[in-house]
Amino acid sequence: MGVKTASEIVEIAWGDHLETLRRCGGYYCCPKDEQGKRLGPLVGYAGKYVANDGSEEQWVGDVYANFAMAEVYPHVLFHFAQQMATGRTLLMDSIDVFCGAPLGGYSFADKLGFAFNRRVIKAEKKVTALATANAREQSTVIFGRHGVKPGDCVAIVEDVCNNFSTTDKLISLIEKSGGHVVAIICLLNRSLAVDEHYTPVGASAAIPVASLVRLPILEYRQDDPAVSDDVARGNVIWKPKDNWAPLMAAMEERRVS
Repeated sequence: MGVKTASEIVEIAWGDHLETLRRCGGYYCCPKDEQGKRLGPLVGYAGKYVANDGSEEQWVGDVYANFAMAEVYPHVLFHFAQQMATGRTLLMDSIDVFCGAPLGGYSFADKLGFAFNRRVIKAEKKVTALATANAREQSTVIFGRHGVKPGDCVAIVEDVCNNFSTTDKLISLIEKSGGHVVAIICLLNRSLAVDEHYTPVGASAAIPVASLVRLPILEYRQDDPAVSDDVARGNVIWKPKDNWAPLMAAMEERRVS
């Protein structure tokens, strides 16, 4: 067994969870000069909007939290799980089972289950229609290997919450299976609209949202003057997780310059 180098050891930044994520190599914030000019690329987000010409376009922005980079450090995710208890004793006591959302919620749900001695289940993604030239892939969520028990009080676990579309699918799945969703837990709530409670479409009651980090992150249309020049120059990484190294290099270059 080899000796670990300093670069392989991630130290917890107590009180600063995004800094801990950065130390895992999982947090990007586009560096800028004193005049606000970008010194690194924009990032594309998964969400899309309908452009003026009727086409679907990705939203873009300056910040991306890639919690997949923290999953390889179990002690980091376990620390995050323990920190979720701060000020939330009553909420945690109300939970019977943590339900990991595919795929980002799986590892965090495991650590929450271990930290709070609760059962853990995982929902799975099922493709219902393949992508075509004119339409995106369609999918839903199912229980395959696991499932809820009738009357279970369930906490949905995700890595990042934004538009809550996957959350809506999970709420429907859990309730149809006889469970009750009592909390939505995430590492980062980046939504501009949802803060500490989320009310599903057609529901009368709000569900508590417990996030380790609450950080609204701006998203821009590609024709927005704040980003249009960068988009026109091709200064965008459209699939950040697939092209992560250039983002980290851009931040590191700014840190050492």
